[in-house]
Amino acid sequence: MSFSGTGNRPAVERQQLLRAARVLGPMAGPGTMAAQLMRLLCDPHAKVSEIAAVLTTEPGLCARVLRVANSSFYGVTREVTTIDGAVLLLGLDVVRGIAAAASLDRLLLTDADATAADVPAVIRHALASAAAAQLLAGLARPGLEPEAFLGGLLHNLGVLVQLRLDPAGVRRMLEHRAGDRGHGIRALEAQLGVPGHEECLALVFEEWQLPASVIALARHHHEPAEAPEEHRVLTALVGVGATLALRAGATYPLEPEAGACPAGALELLGLGPESLDEVQRALPAWVAALRSALHG
Repeated sequence: MSFSGTGNRPAVERQQLLRAARVLGPMAGPGTMAAQLMRLLCDPHAKVSEIAAVLTTEPGLCARVLRVANSSFYGVTREVTTIDGAVLLLGLDVVRGIAAAASLDRLLLTDADATAADVPAVIRHALASAAAAQLLAGLARPGLEPEAFLGGLLHNLGVLVQLRLDPAGVRRMLEHRAGDRGHGIRALEAQLGVPGHEECLALVFEEWQLPASVIALARHHHEPAEAPEEHRVLTALVGVGATLALRAGATYPLEPEAGACPAGALELLGLGPESLDEVQRALPAWVAALRSALHG
């Protein structure tokens, strides 16, 4: 079974794409503990006991979550020693976000293609996008902050799938970028016949059986107005958050600079330029504090 290309993008065999994704740690197959954890983290109705049970099977990740929970970023007054205790002090939504952010380090790759694509910068962009999306949600849609944060973390990981699926195509994109920054990433994919990063990620998330809202933002964060109506606001939060992250300097080689906000996104959110300025001012300090908490 293949999924259709868009524009000049080729159709790609679904199983070929999933094989490419399985080498990326938490992007592994749907039956893995990593996929189970991500399903739980993305499920707003997940129970504390379910998340704690999965985290305790991953000692390294569990220890990292507890270290972040005890950092000055969250200002706890007594040491947190268990996931249940972290949830009690910080709330389940905060712990969901910490666990998702802490798991991103497993995506770091070490081969030449990964070095050229600057995978650490891709992850820095994800963290900045998550922070911006959460700040935007606080202004536009209070109550959507946890989902916006998780969506921002996950939205551009299709680039890493793309890197494994078509490394030669990604190299062509990077070479083109060196001489011309005027094309957006989607236009560049179409021009050079590289499978789209949005569709790559959306299909992985479908395989993981993640919520429809997460699949929609993976597929449409560059064009939120194209998302199903019930998911447009969350997708717009992530799309605008990613733009603000780029404006704040959280770029990576395939997106070296920011363009305009996605078409129609600000109207969907009911936000104006002054709101974007407010988030833009707060973002660098917020991201610095978050990264310090995650990396010690």
